[in-house]
Amino acid sequence: MRRRRPGQAPAVLADGRALSAAMLRQLFVGQCLVLALHLPWMPVWLVGLAVAVAGYRHLQLRRRLPRASMLLRLTAVGGLLVALWLEFGTLHGMDGLIGLLLGVYLLKLLETHNRRDARVVVMIGMVVATAAFLHDQGLPMAGGALLALGWLVQSLVWLSGATGARQAWRETAWLLGLSAPLMALLFVTFPRVGPLWSLPQVDRASTGLTDEIAPGDIAELSRSDARAFRARFEGREPSPYERYWRVYTLSHFDGVRWSRAAPRDLASALGHPLDRFVREGLRSPWQASGAPRFTAELLLEPDSRPWRPSLGTPLASDSRQRFLADGTLEGLTSLSSRSLLRLSSSGAAPSSPDPAGLAWHAMLPAEGNPRTRELAERLWRESNGDARTFLAAVMARFGEAPFRYTLSPPRLTSADRVDEFLFGSRAGYCTHYASAMAVLARAAGLPARVVAGFLGGERHPDGHVTVRDYDAHAWVEVWLDGAWQRLDPTAAIAPERIEEGPQAIRDGRSVFLADAPFSVLRLRELDWVNRLRLEWERLEYRWQRGVIGYQRESRRALMARVSEWLRGLWAWLVEVSPGRGALVTGLTLLAALGGLAGGAWLLRLGWRYHRRARDERGLLLALQAWLARRGLGPEPGESPAAHLRRIAPQAGTAGPALEESARHLERLVYAPVGSAERRERQRRLARRVAEVRRRLGRRRAPVS
Repeated sequence: MRRRRPGQAPAVLADGRALSAAMLRQLFVGQCLVLALHLPWMPVWLVGLAVAVAGYRHLQLRRRLPRASMLLRLTAVGGLLVALWLEFGTLHGMDGLIGLLLGVYLLKLLETHNRRDARVVVMIGMVVATAAFLHDQGLPMAGGALLALGWLVQSLVWLSGATGARQAWRETAWLLGLSAPLMALLFVTFPRVGPLWSLPQVDRASTGLTDEIAPGDIAELSRSDARAFRARFEGREPSPYERYWRVYTLSHFDGVRWSRAAPRDLASALGHPLDRFVREGLRSPWQASGAPRFTAELLLEPDSRPWRPSLGTPLASDSRQRFLADGTLEGLTSLSSRSLLRLSSSGAAPSSPDPAGLAWHAMLPAEGNPRTRELAERLWRESNGDARTFLAAVMARFGEAPFRYTLSPPRLTSADRVDEFLFGSRAGYCTHYASAMAVLARAAGLPARVVAGFLGGERHPDGHVTVRDYDAHAWVEVWLDGAWQRLDPTAAIAPERIEEGPQAIRDGRSVFLADAPFSVLRLRELDWVNRLRLEWERLEYRWQRGVIGYQRESRRALMARVSEWLRGLWAWLVEVSPGRGALVTGLTLLAALGGLAGGAWLLRLGWRYHRRARDERGLLLALQAWLARRGLGPEPGESPAAHLRRIAPQAGTAGPALEESARHLERLVYAPVGSAERRERQRRLARRVAEVRRRLGRRRAPVS
C-alpha cells in the first residue's frame, strides 16, 4: 500500500480497495435521498430496512459482527418478497416491482466491500431514482431527483479518488454543468418515441367518479380535494354555470343504482352492430359539423380508466379517440402519466338520438317506488300531457320546502329509495335529485337519463381551470323536441352550488374536505395563503404543460418558429446590406468553405488521435511535454514510467490515472504481448492519458 506523504490530504478510500466508514456513510445518505423520493407511495417499513442494513454494516466494520453470509442475504431477499406481497397483494403491479427494486437497492449495502461494489450501488441508485418519475413528474419530484442525482454523482467522484468533500462537490458541479446544455438540447430537439416496454399498472383511478351511482355516492367526493384535470380555453371561456363536464352517460336503472351500459353489451343485447354505438377517429360522426362552441386544452391526470371529460358533447380531438353515440368520450388506452388533449365541444347535450332507442331510455323496473309512479301520473295529468309543463312542475316541487340540499344526506336503506327520498328524508345531494327527476320523467313516459361528471372548477388568475373531486356532479337529460335537453334539479334547490361550487353549501359543511384535513384549500379565506397557493399551482401547471407535456406537436411548433426566425433574420440581412446578390453569393461560399475546413480539421484530429493511440511512445512523449509546461516535467535521465509515478502523488485526482498509464507503458514496451492485448492496452493507455489531461487541465498541480 502506498504511504501518504506529509501534507497530503487523507483519501476517502481506506486502502485503495476496501471501503472506509466515511464512504459507507456516503452511500447510506444516497440511499436515504433516493428512498425519500418513493416514500409517499412506498411502505414506511422500508426506512427500517435501510436503517437495519446500515446498522449491520456499522457493527461489521467495528468487528462486532461477521460479514453477511449468503444465507443471511438470501433470507433478507426472501423476507423482502413476502413483505411486499403482503403489502400490495401482488408483485406484478407497478408498486410491487418498484418496491422490489428499492428493497434490493437497500440490501445491496450488505455485500458492498470494495470500490467496484460501491460503484454498483451508486448505479443502481440512479436507476431507482429514475423510477420515481413513474409515480409523479411534478416540480417537487424533479427537484428531489436532482438533489439525489447530485449526491450519487459526487459519490462516484469520491470513489475515483477525491481527497475531500469540497473537491468532490466542485467536480460534481462541473460534470452536471457540462451535461446541462446537452440535456436541454436533446429535450428540445430529440423526437419523442413511444415506450419500448411498460410496467403492469395498478387499477388506480385519479378520481372517485365511477360509471355507476346511487343517491349519496357523489356526496362522498366532497370529502376529497384530489385533482381530476385542468383545462385552458382557446377563445371564449364558459361561465361557471356553463362548465358541465360530461364523463359518463348512465341509462340503466335497476331500482337503486344508475349505471352505464357498455357499447359492446348494448349492441349484443339489441342485435345491432357495434359501430352504431362507438367509433374511433378525430371527429364525432354523430354530431353536426358546425363550429364548436368551446375549444379547450385538457391536462389529464393519470388514470387506469379510459374516460375523457368534455364540456358538453365532444365534437373533435387532436388525437384519435373513441366517440360514443351517447355523447361521451373515451381514450384508446388508459393514462399511465399526465397527458395533454385538445378537444372541441358543443357545451350542450347531444342533439342526435341514441341508437339504443327512446324506449330503452324510458324503461323502469316492473315494480318498485309506487308512490313516485303515482306522483308522476298525477303531475302528468295536471300538465295536460305537456312535457315541458310536467318538467317545470317537478323542478318547482324540488325548489319548495321541506326539500333541502346537503353535503351530508341521510342514508337511504329501503328497497324503494326514490320513494324514501321524495316522501321521507327530502334531503339530499345532486344524485338524489337527479335520480328522482329521471325516475319521475320515465314514469311519465319521457325518455330520460342521468349524466355524471363535473360542474364548475376553480379558475386561476392565469386563465386555466382546475377541476377536483369535490366538483363531481350529476344532472339529467330528457328527450324533447328531437334532441336531448339538459335539466339540473340542483339549480332549483341550491343555485349557489352552480355559481360558487360545493364549498358554498352550508348544510353539512363539516363534511367538505373531511378526507383532506391538511389541505391548503381549507385556508383559501386567508388572502396571503391563497395567493401563495395559486402562485404555486400556476408554476406547477406551467411545468406540467410546458415540460412534461412537451410532445411531438410542441417540438414541431418550436422548430417551425426557430426556422421562421432564422429566415426572417436572413431576409433582414439581405435587405439592409448593399450588393445583395454579391452578399448572398459571398456568404454562401464562405459557409461552404467553412464547412469543408471544419470537416477537414475534424478528420485531421481524428487521424492524429488514431495514430497517437497506436504509438505509445509518441503518446507518452506528448504527455511529458504537456506536463513540463505545467511544471511537472521529467528529471534528467528519468524514464517515462518513473516520471509518471514520481509526479502521481502531486497530481491529486489525476494520480491513479498516471500510475495506471505507467503500468500500461511498461507492459507494452518490455513484456511480450499478443496483438489483441496490445490493442486493448493501447486503448486503455490513451484513455488514461486523456483523463490526466482533463483532470490536470482545470487546476495547477503543485510543483515539488
